[in-house]
Amino acid sequence: MAAFSDYCSGVSPRHWSGKHATAAGVCAASLALAGTGVAGAQKPAIAGRDALTGKRVSLAQFRGKPVFVNVWGSWCEGCNAEAPVLSRFAHSHARQVTFLGIDTIDSKPGALRFYKRFDLEYPSIWDPRGLIAGAWSRGAPTTLVFDRRHRLVQRIEGSATLKQLNAALRRVTRT
Repeated sequence: MAAFSDYCSGVSPRHWSGKHATAAGVCAASLALAGTGVAGAQKPAIAGRDALTGKRVSLAQFRGKPVFVNVWGSWCEGCNAEAPVLSRFAHSHARQVTFLGIDTIDSKPGALRFYKRFDLEYPSIWDPRGLIAGAWSRGAPTTLVFDRRHRLVQRIEGSATLKQLNAALRRVTRT
């Protein structure tokens, strides 16, 4: 259960309030979806409509550039904890790496508040049923690190730290 709380709320299940229990239920649904894939089955493309603008966005549109894909939800305490670090890192390293979000099992008003609160500028794919997030991660928050050829080279599970992000950046930008 410790790993579950790390992804879903950042709070031990012993201390969950009603709000945490609701978030845990959402996470359980997302995690259950992740387990429904058949071994060896193709994962869905990391693509869809942006949560705020409705414009089409995909990993494939960032050809030739490393991409950090962050799975998040405004309801997720770990996501809220890591968002200031991700926002600053994305701004500081925009020339080296692209950021893309997957907003999972969230509301549009929640996503908008999250974006405004943390001054996020990168697009996020709207994934209201958790189908993309469930196929690519074991929960939120998770940061998927793709190299220039968009091969998955690292997965940061739980709230990403600046140290982890810097190490991942070095990994995908070496020549």
